[in-house]
Amino acid sequence: MGISKGAIHLLAMTLLGDAQKGRAVTFGVQKLGAGLSEIQGILNTYGYQSPYLAEKDMGQTALFKSLGYRQIDSIDYYPDEGPSICVDLNGSLPEDLSRSFDLVYDGGTLEHCFDPAQVLRNTVALCAAGGRIIHHVPINNWVNHGFYQFSPTLFFDYYEAAGFKDLSLKIHFIHGNKESYISYDPLRDPPIPYALGGRRRVLAFFSARRHDGDELPVAPSSLIQGRYRATFGSNNFGETKGRKSFRQRLKASLRKRLFEWGATSL
Repeated sequence: MGISKGAIHLLAMTLLGDAQKGRAVTFGVQKLGAGLSEIQGILNTYGYQSPYLAEKDMGQTALFKSLGYRQIDSIDYYPDEGPSICVDLNGSLPEDLSRSFDLVYDGGTLEHCFDPAQVLRNTVALCAAGGRIIHHVPINNWVNHGFYQFSPTLFFDYYEAAGFKDLSLKIHFIHGNKESYISYDPLRDPPIPYALGGRRRVLAFFSARRHDGDELPVAPSSLIQGRYRATFGSNNFGETKGRKSFRQRLKASLRKRLFEWGATSL
């Protein structure tokens, strides 16, 4: 999918406070969707220096080194684009890769993999203690781009169950050259409209950090969606919910219609 100008903004603001920046790995070899001066301007906005960027080297290595990482690797199934590690993320990973990376960046690979649950388990396994995981994947209006589009609740439910902290998500809108985002918290914000984005393409930019310590988080082997548990779980099983009043329905409708109001331009 590549790293757009807006994605560079999101990466720069998300990684700004991280002190642990040794080794990073990307899923796929990412191309940059902005020019040299644009990228330098974005990084300068957030206080980064950009000595690694040059017109002759405008790849992901230069970007992530400018963001503070010492070594940048990449994982892909095919060797065509020159990844440093060739492996199928649908299967188990070599043991020597376990807990090796301070940043695991999925910039649009999860949706192309047949077994996303295994990819999530592998993502957890790759992340070092105190490291960060970022998924930047489609939510809506990406039909046939990959096998899947994802609901934000997947990432919150999964990484909470895996014992991660600092879970956050930004909903990223793309319409031509215009990009914007809104922050989203499923515990605080209204439900996301099913038709989110209108004609715009919509992505989730999700971030979570592994706890410090030697214990490897337990990546769930199975998971029931949190909203489903809350509605049909043991505390509510067999209960019949009363019909909502007109005022409640109107309020819910307005919250959904205004969901995208106030998005921040990138």
